[in-house]
This record gives sequence, structure tokens and C-alpha cells, in this order.
Amino acid sequence: MRRIIIAVLAALGVLAAAAAAAAFFCFSHTNVPQTRALTGKELPALTSTSETANVVTAFALPCLAPENARPLLRNPDRGLRMETYITLGEPPESYPENRQDPYEKLLGFIEKYEEESPTVVQLYVYLTRYNDRPLDETAFAQLERMLELCRDNGVRALLRFAYQNESCPDPDWPRMKEHLNQLGEWFRANGQLLEDSLFVMQAGLVGYWGEGHSSVNFKQKYIGDAFDLLCRITPEDIFVQVRTIDLYNTVSREFRDRLGMHDDYIIGEMNGAWSFFTDGNDRKAKALEERFKRTINDAELPWGCATYYDRADGHPLDSMDALPIFQQFKQYSLTTLSLEHNYREAGPEHVYSMARWRDEYITAAQLDEAGLPYHPVLLGESGCVSVFEYIAYHLGYLLSVTSFELDTESRSLRFTVQNNGFAAPLNFNALSVVIDGEEYIVDSYDKYALGSMQAVTYTAGLPESFDHAREHRIGVKLAHREGSAICARFMNDTEFADGVQFF
Repeated sequence: MRRIIIAVLAALGVLAAAAAAAAFFCFSHTNVPQTRALTGKELPALTSTSETANVVTAFALPCLAPENARPLLRNPDRGLRMETYITLGEPPESYPENRQDPYEKLLGFIEKYEEESPTVVQLYVYLTRYNDRPLDETAFAQLERMLELCRDNGVRALLRFAYQNESCPDPDWPRMKEHLNQLGEWFRANGQLLEDSLFVMQAGLVGYWGEGHSSVNFKQKYIGDAFDLLCRITPEDIFVQVRTIDLYNTVSREFRDRLGMHDDYIIGEMNGAWSFFTDGNDRKAKALEERFKRTINDAELPWGCATYYDRADGHPLDSMDALPIFQQFKQYSLTTLSLEHNYREAGPEHVYSMARWRDEYITAAQLDEAGLPYHPVLLGESGCVSVFEYIAYHLGYLLSVTSFELDTESRSLRFTVQNNGFAAPLNFNALSVVIDGEEYIVDSYDKYALGSMQAVTYTAGLPESFDHAREHRIGVKLAHREGSAICARFMNDTEFADGVQFF
């Protein structure tokens, strides 16, 4: 049966409801080059136009009630994430000199966080045992197995290569260069596995935990060369994250459009000493904040047992105020946040910040006053939500189709996609309309236009074969690339099947 819902909301005075919509829809055109899919099925395109608006209110189509919204936590490439380790070489270890089986460790985290439903895992790959030799077949077989385990368990890797730990320094630049070139060859030979399992690459490589600083053997003058090479070997539609602005500045300009950030010490200080942005008064820093709205960004809280800046006299960080931290989420247009820090890392006898946030609540009025994004439906009838659940649902993208209209006279389909999350769906490069099982790309789709608290209305011409006299099954699909099976679910309370949200 055809299920076409006539839109209550419309834009720019085209339909009769425009007067009501004008109070909160103010469109402007955006022209941004898109990442071209490297692989995937080539699909026919629908000629279309798009108009962007600020989101203030209103959902004309039904949305999932809070008690039914948990499937949204399984949306790919966003949300609360796990982290795990593998040290390549024999025998396989998790963290260097920790003999725990790395594959079992990953499966243990998946079981530990089953309730939180993460779809991203930060995967540290330690190359420590290869400081004095090239990578071998054993190393690549272990890396392949780890990524396959991610894929087969429905999680995607935020990947970081590292060397240095408490007992072993970095290699020198020639050895690291050799390893990166070997990895590049392996990446090119395993494109489908990376498509299925790789979320983001992190450019750290040197120093403790591969954060890009505090190295021993590695000479810092080569850090830009190392990051350039890592960007060059990484699939070109994958974002690469750096830890600091100084490291960002070492990377050649040809790669900077792909550089996101990871802040590994987020405590609610917008321009703290260890924050990604350290100077809030600098015009260049302000411009960079705008620039990083167009990249995928990650963060983590300090460990629950930590003190302020690790000082002996620093106050404990196990009971932090969420609202200042949310301001950093907004500043960073944050997509993912670690579950492993300041939550449950030390067992039930230790209650840290994020565990406390399960029993702390935030209201719509507080969110409005702070200028933070939220989806009003998720606050329910009470008008509030736990701080923890607010984070879980609003990190990254949170998309709804708010209107859906078939115009028989102009032979066009008009629908609006709204984002109430912190960040645009930046790993999703293909929006399509699916009609009776046939998929058609919407050619005006611009992933950057769907930023936080933005709505985009698409008007697409229907294919010539479309027969208005027949009943049709129509839906919308947002995918990594044309023909990809990696798709985002919308928040609409309608059928979602095979990556398609039906209306």
C-alpha cells in the first residue's frame, strides 16, 4: 500500500503551510564538494535541489518514543565507544607485555558494554615488537583477524598505530616510514575489509599511547612527514584525527581538509592547557573551530581516579559537572566519546562521573539556556532526560525525516531531513530515494549541510517510469556510499528495513 504522508511543514511559501513554517525555516543554499565514493554500486540519480534551515521546532511525522528509541544507539559511526588493544607479533598480546588474548579482550568489551550498544571501538595497534625489523606476515594476519572480528561483531574501528610504552621507546623515522609503506600496500589490497571495518584513522604514531608527543627515539622534525604519509596511505574518504593544533599544523595543506581532532583530556575547559583549542581569543582558533565542524572528532574524559591535570594537590575528577563538558561537545561537534574513561573502569565499588550521570537529569530549559542540541521527543512527557542518555543519543548525528510529500502535478518528491545531534553525518556520502526496491541517488545531497540543529529540504524529480496511478513503496536511505549496506537509521517511528526508512 502506498504510504505517502502529505507534509504539514513546507518551505519558502511554496505550499499553503509556508506561513506557519516561515517562523522557523530560513533557507540558504550551500555548495560544498562531496567526498566521492571510491567503491560501490553506481546508481541512477534524481535531479534535485536542496534548501537548508535552522532547526527550532516541529516534527510532522511520528518519531520513536524514548522507550522505543534504543535501536538508534546501534547507528554506525557515532556515539559512545569502547577501546581495546592488540600488540602485533608472537604471541599476540593486548597492551604490550600484557599477555591477555587481544581477540578475547575485544569480545569481553563487547559483552561488558552490551547495554550501551557501542558501534565504534578505538583500536590501538602496537607495533612495538617491530622496532628493529619490517612487519611480517604474522603481523598482517593478526591485524586482519582483528578487523574481521570488529566487522563480524558490528563494530567499526577508530584505528591508532602506536609503538612507545613504559618499557619500550619509539623506532626512528626510517623504520616507521618502512612500516607505513607496508601498511599502505596492505590497505590497498584489503579495500573491502577496510570499507566494512574502518571508521576513522588517528594520526599519533609516536610517544606514549601514540598521541604524537613525548617521543624518545623519534625526532620531532619528522612528525609532519609521518603524518603526511599516514594520510597518504589511508583511504581518501576516511578522516584522520590529530591530538593538538600544533600537530595539525605539521601536516601538509593537501591533507588538512581530512584532519579531525581527538581530545584525550576533556574536563569542561573550553581552552584548557590540555584541550585541543588552547586559545579562545585567537581569531585563527575561532576559524578552526568552524573548520572542525566539518570533520569527525573524538574525545575521552580522564580516568576516574585522576586529579586535575594529574597534580598531587589537584581536585578529584570522579564527579565532574556535565554542563561545561557538554559545551566542549558543542565546541568540538563531537561524534564519539570513550566509555572506558570515568565510567566503569574500576568495578562497581568505584562510582565515577559517567556512572553518576545515569542518575542525574537535565531539562529542556537547561539545554535551551546552554544552547545545546536535543531532540524534544527523547525528553518524553517529563521534559527531562538522564545526562548519560542525553550523551548516548546526541553524540554525532541524530536524524529525523520531518516531512514527506509526493507532488503528482510536478512529478516530484519533497522531504526534509533534520539533525538534532552534535555533528553532521560525515561518514555518509550518499542519500537516496528507494522506490519499489529501486534506488535513486539524490544528487543535491550535501553531508556538511546537515550540521547540528540544521534541516535540509530536498525536492527531487521522480523517474519517468513512476506511475502515479499505482501503489508504491517509497523510502529514504542514507549510506556510506552508493550501494553500501552501512546505513543510518532515522528516528522516525516507521518501518526500517535493509537500510531504508519507509514512509
